[in-house]
Amino acid sequence: MQIKRATFVTSLTGNQKFSGQGLPQIAIAGKSNVGKSSLINCLCNQNKLARVSSEPGKTRLVNVFRINDDFHLVDLPGYGYARVSRTMIEDWGAMMDSYLSGSEHLCHILHLVDIRHDPGENDIQMQAWIQHNNLPCTVIATKSDKLSRAQQQKAILGICRTLGVQPWDVIPFSSVTRDGKDKLLTRLGEIIHQAEGQA
Repeated sequence: MQIKRATFVTSLTGNQKFSGQGLPQIAIAGKSNVGKSSLINCLCNQNKLARVSSEPGKTRLVNVFRINDDFHLVDLPGYGYARVSRTMIEDWGAMMDSYLSGSEHLCHILHLVDIRHDPGENDIQMQAWIQHNNLPCTVIATKSDKLSRAQQQKAILGICRTLGVQPWDVIPFSSVTRDGKDKLLTRLGEIIHQAEGQA
């Protein structure tokens, strides 16, 4: 797949209707500061399509992007950031659950985890929810440029053991070196092709 056109559509507070709805949706989930916005910008060859912040927890809405007029990429609020109120954490959880449970067009989830660290409790809970609801998922191990190839392979095995996924469902990715970009674009093409075939 080549991404030739990417535009921001809207921000939502849950599973709400929006202009142009009806295309397949691929959601991006992950803890705060795992690199969701950087991944979107890298994939779409734009620097400012998704807002990148050094402060975790800045994505507080469900942000929708239209890609090639073929599908929607849906950036979910980051989870697991401690320096916010419990009420806000609960609001984020309700927002994510509203979208993930209610979207009839959701066909795949990209679950981002930091390759440098073992998946945390929030990552484990997210993956358990995905598997419980039988949602197709690809795990993206971000910030792969921080590790050598040998270290990456060791880290991926640890991710697989902790999250209960298979190695072929994990893609190492770096928005800095663009490592894994072509492989992820190929996966996205396969996902959309399959979704269109099932429509």
